[in-house]
Amino acid sequence: MVQAINMGLIEQALQGFTIPPQPQILQHIQKQLSSQDPDLNRIAALIALDIGTAGFTLKVVNSAFFGLKNKITSIEQACRYLGLNRVIMLARSVLLRFTLEEGRQDAFNQRLWNNALHTANIAMTLAKQLNFSQQVQDDCYSLGLFRNAGMALISQQRNDYAAIMQQGLQQQQHYSEIEEPRFHTSHEVLGYLIAESWGLSDMLCNVIAYHHSTPLILATENPAEQQRFALLKIAEYFSGESRQLFSVHQDPEWQSQQSAILDVLELEPLQLPELAELLHRQDLHTIYSV
Repeated sequence: MVQAINMGLIEQALQGFTIPPQPQILQHIQKQLSSQDPDLNRIAALIALDIGTAGFTLKVVNSAFFGLKNKITSIEQACRYLGLNRVIMLARSVLLRFTLEEGRQDAFNQRLWNNALHTANIAMTLAKQLNFSQQVQDDCYSLGLFRNAGMALISQQRNDYAAIMQQGLQQQQHYSEIEEPRFHTSHEVLGYLIAESWGLSDMLCNVIAYHHSTPLILATENPAEQQRFALLKIAEYFSGESRQLFSVHQDPEWQSQQSAILDVLELEPLQLPELAELLHRQDLHTIYSV
């Protein structure tokens, strides 16, 4: 019998924190806060390393309280806007709430966060190497970091999530084909809700909502959205997402959509190893270095 995801619990999660911060990151933030001269740039860099804290920071700065006309998607920009005192208060509230959560992440969620951070760095670096603006680079980092947050919500309620996904992907099923019949939702839908609740821009929310739906994204006729999507998908491919998360070495989605994705950026398949080499020089490993 199919066991549906409890959307009531999902809504409760979306009202507050959805992703527990990584304890080791909180320890580094605590050390910075305890120093006589806290470094805002260092705190911002630490916040950007953690999905939970980064998401909460964006949620705060994009809240109605500040009334910003344009959404902020960069942690560095958010911290500069909030200022040192507000960032310190924010970080301390996170530390207080999650001190007791230390060590409670399971193996799958640890892999999920590690891959999110790795993909975020690859996407941001690719955007830089291809001469996109700082805003595009920031957006790519956010997409890489947050795109799979919906997986965390499902796995919090279903301990067998990773095993079910592994079996389906090995049978070359699409993500939604695996998730929707079994959980009555998908990580793309939940990811969209999370991104929206955190105040990400409509464009980033859309990319997250359809990041496994290449034909739909490419039919939007929104070049900026498509560029960010394409950079994200190349970063996912380079990071070996399916292998890292589910021990599935084949990636049918990339194989079937590669040409369309690369066309957005006017790239050829033969250029991928060259881009991977540029990433390797910056200590970002890819499937080409394994």
